[in-house]
Amino acid sequence: MTAKLRLYQITDTAATGKDRAVPGAYFSEKAKAKAKRQELNGNEGDGRNLRYIVSPGPDHHNYKG
Repeated sequence: MTAKLRLYQITDTAATGKDRAVPGAYFSEKAKAKAKRQELNGNEGDGRNLRYIVSPGPDHHNYKG
């Protein structure tokens, strides 16, 4: 069994503190993370002021924690 890397996560921009990451929303592929983000945000036509965004996950080299 191989462990999946948590390279990308969904972040809630409306939350504060350390609970900004959506629980269990970790992905090893950016395309899957973007699909989930779009599902959570609903129909945002202009793409501005999105509540949920894709950010580097704990296993990504750019993760800031």
